[in-house]
Amino acid sequence: MLRSNSHPVKLRLIHRRLAPWLFILLALSAMTGLAYRVGKKWFGVDKEAGNFLMSIHTGEWAGEIFSTIQILAAGLGLLFLLGSGAAIFLKSKSRQPTRLFHRLLGIALLLPLTATALTGMAYKFGKDYLGISEETADLLMDIHEGAWLGKEWKVYYVLITGLGLLAAGLLGLGILLPKKRPAP
Repeated sequence: MLRSNSHPVKLRLIHRRLAPWLFILLALSAMTGLAYRVGKKWFGVDKEAGNFLMSIHTGEWAGEIFSTIQILAAGLGLLFLLGSGAAIFLKSKSRQPTRLFHRLLGIALLLPLTATALTGMAYKFGKDYLGISEETADLLMDIHEGAWLGKEWKVYYVLITGLGLLAAGLLGLGILLPKKRPAP
């Protein structure tokens, strides 16, 4: 049985070990989602290029089973990182600037990234396996991409969540890099 005071240490260790691997998947998802939404809105990306970006974003390029695995891994991975990061944040005393900014960014993005992960997974499973209505699928996608803010603002929601996720991930990777020690 785990002692209550050892639990945060184990959670931090699991968070640190999984984060770099999950970041690869999450960065791919964030970058393709950003390229799709920003490309369509501001740069007139054509339908073929948009479909290509979405096939990478969802894993559809490798078939339905891989797509399901990719969406599940990205969504559950992000939820784990957000939840474990929030738990670590509550116990943290570190004032190191990179760690502090990583944690504050994670907390600031907790709600939008949680909503994005949950609705992305629900959309995929609902459409592919549960036969949800078009109306429900549209509602899930509206939440996922920030359309509830209005047509003009959803691109900014995608920018904030996508760039925020990338920034938090890169800061996290920076925390994991070995620190240079001054020469004696």
